[in-house]
Amino acid sequence: MSDQVAREVVVVSDDSDNVVDAIAAVALVAIFVATCVFWVASQG
Repeated sequence: MSDQVAREVVVVSDDSDNVVDAIAAVALVAIFVATCVFWVASQG
C-alpha cells in the first residue's frame, strides 16, 4: 500500500512540476543566450 501511495504522490508532483520545469528550462536558456550575446557584443 505504501508503494502505491508513493507512486501516486510522484505522479501528482510530476504533473504539477512539468510546467514549472519547462518554464525554468526556457528561462535558463534565455539567460544563457542573453549572456552570450552581451559578452560577444562587449568584445567588439
